[in-house]
Amino acid sequence: MRDDRGLDDPPPTLDELLSEPIVRLLMRRDGVEEGEVRKLIARVASSRRY
Repeated sequence: MRDDRGLDDPPPTLDELLSEPIVRLLMRRDGVEEGEVRKLIARVASSRRY
């Protein structure tokens, strides 16, 4: 998304993303817990370091 100066906004942080109501609703619908998402992201991030 661009601001009024035409600059791109930084992507949302994980905390911001997980606090979005639509994300919470979809996670609840799919039976996904926040802790599971955080563990998976940490695992993917650590595997990309090598």
